[in-house]
Amino acid sequence: MIVEERGFTLLELLIVVAIITLIGTIAIPSVSELLKDSKTKIGEANAAILKNALEMYYTDKGNYPTDADKLKEALVPKYLDGKSWEKMTEQFTINYSYDGEKYDLTVTPKN
Repeated sequence: MIVEERGFTLLELLIVVAIITLIGTIAIPSVSELLKDSKTKIGEANAAILKNALEMYYTDKGNYPTDADKLKEALVPKYLDGKSWEKMTEQFTINYSYDGEKYDLTVTPKN
């Protein structure tokens, strides 16, 4: 009686592991770059939202908020939704300054 064994050889398993490793080394940097790019795009969108809120504030008040520490109080809730502000500040650091002529606004990812 002949017994027929089924299964994979060690060589076949090693080839599969090598292929998976190769795919992983190619895919992981691509995915991390995509995540970095998406975070940058979200930061740019948040900056645009804040600039829009600042311009609406300027239209109503005739000047920009002078104190970075009170930026939230100046913009929320009239010019910017409170939930939007909270979500922005969870993921990004917002730096704002106003010198009496122009404002400087930067939105930087926290991680």
